[in-house]
Amino acid sequence: MSEFIEQYGPWAMIAGGAQGIGEAYTRHLAAKGLNVVVLDISEDALESFQPTIEREYGVECLPVQVDLARTDLLDVVTGAVADREIGLLVYNAGLADVGPFYKADTGLEYEQMKIAINVTGPLVLSYHYAKPMLARRAGGIILMSSGAGLQGSPYYAHYSATKAYDITLAEALWGEFKPYNVDVLACVAGMTLSTAAKGYQHLDTSTFQTTTELVEEAMAALGKTCTLMAGEFNRKNLETTKALPREKLIEIMSRHAIDNFLGGKAPPQNL
Repeated sequence: MSEFIEQYGPWAMIAGGAQGIGEAYTRHLAAKGLNVVVLDISEDALESFQPTIEREYGVECLPVQVDLARTDLLDVVTGAVADREIGLLVYNAGLADVGPFYKADTGLEYEQMKIAINVTGPLVLSYHYAKPMLARRAGGIILMSSGAGLQGSPYYAHYSATKAYDITLAEALWGEFKPYNVDVLACVAGMTLSTAAKGYQHLDTSTFQTTTELVEEAMAALGKTCTLMAGEFNRKNLETTKALPREKLIEIMSRHAIDNFLGGKAPPQNL
C-alpha cells in the first residue's frame, strides 16, 4: 500500500464531489487509489458518476445524493457510508451569490441556508469523521474557502463571513490535529474555471485556474502548510495588497463585485 493510501485511505469523502472543483478532487483522489464517497445535491450529475469513476480508475465509488443544507445531514451521510473508513474529507460545496445584503428575490431563509451549507456542513462532517482519524493517527481534511473570506467583502457580505469561518476553522484544526498526524488545509480559491464560470463570459478568464490545477496545488500543499492561496496570479495579487489598510482592501473587494458582476453600478438595498 502506498504512503498516500496509508495516510488518507482507504476512502475519501468529497462534499459537492460530482461537479466543478469537486469533480476534479474526486478524479484526482481516485487516480491516487482512494475509494471515493461522493456527496452531491444533483441526481443528474451523480447518475453516471459511479460507473465512470470505477471504470476509469479501478476504485469503488459510493454516490450519495444529499442536500447539504438539511438538518439531518449527518444521519443521511453516516447511513449511506456505514462502516467505510474515511481517511480524507474534502468539503468543497458552497452556496454563493453577489448582490446587496438586502436582496429583492431572497430573504433571511436563504442567508440561513448559506450557514447550513458553508458553516454547519463542514463543522458537522469534520466533527464526526476527524475523531477516528485522530485515533488512527492518520488522515486529512481540506476545507475549501474563497478570497472573499480574507476580509469583509461588500456585495458578498454574508458569503464572505461564512468563508472566513472555513479558513479559521481549518487553521485552528491544523494546529490541534498536527500532533496526531492528521493534516488539515484551508484552501482559498481565487477565480477558477469551474461550473460557476458559466457566468464569467464577460470577463477575461486568461488568469483563471483550471479545476485540475487548483486540486493539484491543494493536494501538494496538504500536510505542508495550514493555508493555501490557490493560483500564482492570486498569490501575486495577495502579496501586492496585504500591506494595504483594511479599509482599502474592503473597497477593492467592493469594486471587484461592482465591476465584474453588478454591471458597474452599486446596487441599492431592497428596503
